[in-house]
Amino acid sequence: MNPFYITGIIPPEHFCDREIETQWLVRTVTGEADVLLTSPRRMGKTQLIRHFYNQPEIKGHYHTFYADIYPTTSLHEFVLFLSKEIYSVLVPKGKAVLDRFLSVLHSLTGSFTYDPVSGVPSFDVKLGDIQAPELTLGEIFDYLEKADLPCIFAIDEFQQIARYPEKNVEALLRSHVQTMNNCRFIFAGSNRHILENMFHSAAKPFYNCTEQLYLDRIAREKYVAFIIAKFREAEREILSGAAQLAYNLFEGHTYYVHNLMHHVFSYVAPEKTVDENDILFVLDNLLEEKSHAFAGEMSHLNYQQKETLIAIAKAGKATGVTSVAFIKKNALKSPSSVQYAISTLLDNQILTYEQEGRTKTYSLEDRFLEMWIRRTY
Repeated sequence: MNPFYITGIIPPEHFCDREIETQWLVRTVTGEADVLLTSPRRMGKTQLIRHFYNQPEIKGHYHTFYADIYPTTSLHEFVLFLSKEIYSVLVPKGKAVLDRFLSVLHSLTGSFTYDPVSGVPSFDVKLGDIQAPELTLGEIFDYLEKADLPCIFAIDEFQQIARYPEKNVEALLRSHVQTMNNCRFIFAGSNRHILENMFHSAAKPFYNCTEQLYLDRIAREKYVAFIIAKFREAEREILSGAAQLAYNLFEGHTYYVHNLMHHVFSYVAPEKTVDENDILFVLDNLLEEKSHAFAGEMSHLNYQQKETLIAIAKAGKATGVTSVAFIKKNALKSPSSVQYAISTLLDNQILTYEQEGRTKTYSLEDRFLEMWIRRTY
């Protein structure tokens, strides 16, 4: 069994660190506060939430829900995703628990079908069935408030609601959330510049209404020790230097380190001690496998976006991107064209940034794409 999970829910014994963050979530949520959880993409937000849900203080004591709303583009879809998640979580808990939920969804009652043998309702709700999303949303929150157990609802990529065509979605959701006593919310996301505006601007409905947790990199010494331990548990060996190289290549970015180690564990012969050359060989193969997809992604960018992205990828971390020095060094068109390209790349989550004071440092969201661009251009 490969101990470096890159899909599904990571079993507790294969979960690397995050002890401080997990206990912070337990204290904060059980203390009846809502949470804003942010991090760069693929730093492990989803896995941390799932891990938190499995803690003894939470499991069995709460109904726990998780909805990734990244694919949604309207309030109708948002309501559909939330209702489907609640239904799927409650089905295994028995008919009485499920009936409590269905009994409050008056606006969708006609959309449920029942299995003639088991009598269990089937969730056959389609997007077109949601005729009055605000009404159905109110019914969902009504259920959460009256559920037989306290609830925790994690809504991932929460910044998507800012893109919905319906007006005042933030105000609508805030009006429900602020009255809840039986449900706590985890608003998670990776688009920092939108989320910071939503939760840190005094003009926005969600201003100052959550405790905030920023998920950063796992410390190098802990991650390296974890990698070595997992190999030894499988009666295999990896050099400390090789594990450190895997960490350093991606600066500890969780998904990419884990992904690389997953493939190293699979590709390198079990009897061989993994060294630095094995790490680099597997990485080369991974980038080659992804090259067609990356070329397709680049083809969807216009010229200004592409040359700006290439310049930032080659820099690794780029500051002063509209300065004369940066533009001249990378043969870019103008400060305004660079700023416009960066805005689009941020909105499409191709770029991300870290901010210290007034200085923003830009980098690519996908570290594999960054490496591929450096090699290709």
